[in-house]
Amino acid sequence: MPGMTEALAALHRLHLDLQQVHEELARGPRQIKAREQKIAATWDAAARLKEELKQTRAAADRKSLDLKGREAKIADLRVKLNACSSNREYDILRGQIEADEVASSVLEDEILELLEKVDRLQREIADTEAKAQQLQRECDAFAAAFARSAEGLNQQAADLQAGIREAERILSGETAEQYRRLIEAHGADGMASVDRHGVCSSCFVALTPQGRVLVSTGEVVFCPSCGRLLYTAQES
Repeated sequence: MPGMTEALAALHRLHLDLQQVHEELARGPRQIKAREQKIAATWDAAARLKEELKQTRAAADRKSLDLKGREAKIADLRVKLNACSSNREYDILRGQIEADEVASSVLEDEILELLEKVDRLQREIADTEAKAQQLQRECDAFAAAFARSAEGLNQQAADLQAGIREAERILSGETAEQYRRLIEAHGADGMASVDRHGVCSSCFVALTPQGRVLVSTGEVVFCPSCGRLLYTAQES
């Protein structure tokens, strides 16, 4: 039955085409989800930067208060220095003032570094939020484009399913039942071609000489190794 060979090959092509359409329909939501996760991660990064900015500003404020306290202390020591009555007292006060001035200088450097970090974090936050907004626009555009293409893909799927139902009429009885179990379990991979050497394209096991004759003459044959419904590959 040479016609059976062509019919089975056509049926398998329909299943393969339907499988591809289903993969395209499933790929869109996966890509949208991946984009949404990237957007969420970017907003989370911005939130972490904002928290770091908050802590950095607080640290700068604390050190600024410390600096003001030291400056007030130095001013007070200078008053005492001018009023001291002995060289010993003068030297002690002078030493305290110099130590506080060094500490104040260190604080000023630390405050400057913190303020520079505040500026850097503000820029990073702005850049990160802008990136998140751009990613959201791209995601929205992709989702809209996929929604438009999904209409056509769903129609293709419906047409292919109708074609498959029509093509399945060549099978009946126990053969049809076994075929349906294969398709339910493996989808398009429930069928496989056999090359001119009699090798199954699914499990790559060679048929017996008798099996090769049967499949080449258009008989319905299931692979004795993997169970797939076989047909002879069409050579170009």
